[in-house]
Amino acid sequence: MHIVLWILLCFLASVGVVQALSWLICSLGRPKQAARSYQVIPLEREPGPLEDQLRYEIHLMRWGTTYRPDLLVLLDTGLDDEAQQVCRNLLCGVSGVMVCAPGELAGLICHQEKTTASGG
Repeated sequence: MHIVLWILLCFLASVGVVQALSWLICSLGRPKQAARSYQVIPLEREPGPLEDQLRYEIHLMRWGTTYRPDLLVLLDTGLDDEAQQVCRNLLCGVSGVMVCAPGELAGLICHQEKTTASGG
């Protein structure tokens, strides 16, 4: 019984080491770009699906092994007060994410490009 537990523990540890190495390799192998990359995602209007959607996007930003954009733009497609509060609560302290209305999107990207070009 101890041998089976020992083998299982070694297997789980090796899986964890492989995952940590893949995160390291992905972060080191990410190409340095002069231009910033953006991902725009329209938000759900209902607070329940909205919360699930935001948690999923935050999870991908933190733990995803695929390429991630420099800035995740969440598009406010007419959220009510409760949904906006859900956004504020879940995105508190999360960097690299912005919420904006469709009309503000072009100005936001232009402002981000100017900030990047000036080194700020």
